[in-house]
Amino acid sequence: MSSSPERVVVSGHVDRVADYYDDNTRRFLLVAESPGSDAIHRGVWTPDVVNAAQAMDTVNRLMIERLRGHIPSGTAQVLDLGCGVGGTMVRLAQEVDGSISGVTISRVQAEIAAKRFAREGLTDRCQVICADFAELPAEPHYDAMVAVEAVVHSPSLEKLLPSLVDRLCPGGRLILCDDWMTDKDRGLAARERCLDQFRAGWRVGSLHTVAELGAMAERAGLRLVEDLDLTAYLHLGRPRDRLIKVAVGATAVVPRLRDRLVEMPFWANMIGGSALQTGLSRRWLEYRLIVLEKA
Repeated sequence: MSSSPERVVVSGHVDRVADYYDDNTRRFLLVAESPGSDAIHRGVWTPDVVNAAQAMDTVNRLMIERLRGHIPSGTAQVLDLGCGVGGTMVRLAQEVDGSISGVTISRVQAEIAAKRFAREGLTDRCQVICADFAELPAEPHYDAMVAVEAVVHSPSLEKLLPSLVDRLCPGGRLILCDDWMTDKDRGLAARERCLDQFRAGWRVGSLHTVAELGAMAERAGLRLVEDLDLTAYLHLGRPRDRLIKVAVGATAVVPRLRDRLVEMPFWANMIGGSALQTGLSRRWLEYRLIVLEKA
């Protein structure tokens, strides 16, 4: 397989997501929870985890455990939606006997991932495509799909799910690890402001409860197999998080200033990340691993 990324033309919300990751990805790698990590998702400190490297691998490990026995040996086709710089793809390639494809909207991420596959000797098994995961080609069909902190960026999860199901083999699994909204304090002004800042900062297009996801999935031909809450295992309120909260709080004095800053990818990440911390700590948001299966 070719590992050379090819950018598909995108527009609107998807373009804003692409710009956000093109501008921020290298910084994300520099400040990763585990120094030198090739992953840009969050660390999850389950009781069996003893260091930051293991925490960064927790989500990968949990997904791999849920793929075992549900994909064919030797010919498996697995797709990573919103694959970032390819960290999860490399882990999948270590455990899955087959081909691993990934799609990212960011040219920067696709280029970093392609270089990593070449360095790891995985160019024959790992392919990265720079495109919108809502507009995948009709072929091939995949035995499983995974997405880590990715589908929240979709402008419409309800429209995305049927398009993914069309490309998923019968019995195939779709595993989503992401932030999901709760019903706690719904309507409270502070909650709604927090979620609005999270949406604006992190370019969130689809923020739903797990119940809403379940209903959308059922209509698309998927059944909910597992819902695992990982929120309690996140490290919230670290020193840098508190510092960012102070900096972001200072921008609230001039609302127009915050409105301008949130359009800049660096500040968008700061504003959205600070809101996410608040949302998770107050359980307005939860970080959950969801396993869906095609009938």
